[in-house]
Amino acid sequence: MKKVLFLSSWYPSRVHSTLGNFVSYHVKAVSKTNKVHVLYITADDTIKDYEIVTESIDGIQTTIVYFKRGFFKYLNYFIAFVKGLKYVTTNFNFDLVHMNIMHPAIWQALYIKWIKKTPYLVSENWHGFQNLKNEQIGFLQSILIKKGFKNAYAICPVSKQLLKGMKEQGLKANYHVVPNVVNTKLFKPVNRTYRTKFKFLHVSTLDDNIKNVSGIIQAFSKLKDEKATLKIIGEGEKSYIFDLINKYKLNDKIEVEGEKTYNEIAIEMQNANAFILFSNIENLPLVLIEAMSTGMPIITTNVGGIPEIFNSFAGYMIKPKEEEELYLNMKRMIANYDQFDYKKISNYAIQHFSNEKVAEAFNVLYNKMTKN
Repeated sequence: MKKVLFLSSWYPSRVHSTLGNFVSYHVKAVSKTNKVHVLYITADDTIKDYEIVTESIDGIQTTIVYFKRGFFKYLNYFIAFVKGLKYVTTNFNFDLVHMNIMHPAIWQALYIKWIKKTPYLVSENWHGFQNLKNEQIGFLQSILIKKGFKNAYAICPVSKQLLKGMKEQGLKANYHVVPNVVNTKLFKPVNRTYRTKFKFLHVSTLDDNIKNVSGIIQAFSKLKDEKATLKIIGEGEKSYIFDLINKYKLNDKIEVEGEKTYNEIAIEMQNANAFILFSNIENLPLVLIEAMSTGMPIITTNVGGIPEIFNSFAGYMIKPKEEEELYLNMKRMIANYDQFDYKKISNYAIQHFSNEKVAEAFNVLYNKMTKN
């Protein structure tokens, strides 16, 4: 059993309750066989000073330091981290650091390695590493990212596609692909049937440039003779969604809701017939794995790491931005729904993305990096 300090650029907090939820799943996975403490630093401009909140969440010690950005936001960010690290190390002498999402918080892992000589590895999920030139990253952050790769014991992208992108950027490291993990106890399989209406579901950040929610709505608008509904869930900008709903007169067929808890999302998935992810860019989307874990068939796009987890028995994979193809596969899904075996879909997710599978992969690395 190792003592692991988890750091992350994204993590659920009172500011963003679902941001980096996939990181919390990794934490829960490795906490079964290791002692874990999470340290997360995030801005909260509603407060006047620094605020350290520590609590046990599902048996995992979690310390979140909130700070007000102000004029000296970078200095305040650094001070918040130092305060949090001092607080954590008072009672937790960790063996290694597990960093999650390199941009922008990789400097935290580097600081600990330089000051305490503690090794770290990085789990990476950010699609920006598929083409860094398209991302607006400052000069200093670019240097820190390169040093982050160079000094890490291991870099663990969640997909082979992301690994390929990293290598194409000339980023050298000790690479080990470790996928996202799904909470199979929460996203339980259910046997679905439909009688009057077929329920499509989409859950995302609603960033239209990435998730192409507008494309989903336009494809769905063609299902005029089908008894189908669409539910869209997410915390992002929604005005363009309502504009399209009004344009196509779909107020009685499309429902839009804001941010939900993990438990609520699991229930929504169990109550829907099929999941749609029509993304232009992806890595290894946890939401697809969660949908499959509930036994729900999917319609998704051939981008990023999705082909690595897709099987034809789980649904249909199409080209991105092809709205006509999406429309046709929506019709196809409704017509052939009885052909999908919910148990087979769910078992695939459990066998490949369970806590046990992912924890085993990380434990091998933990043992190697602390061997000396």
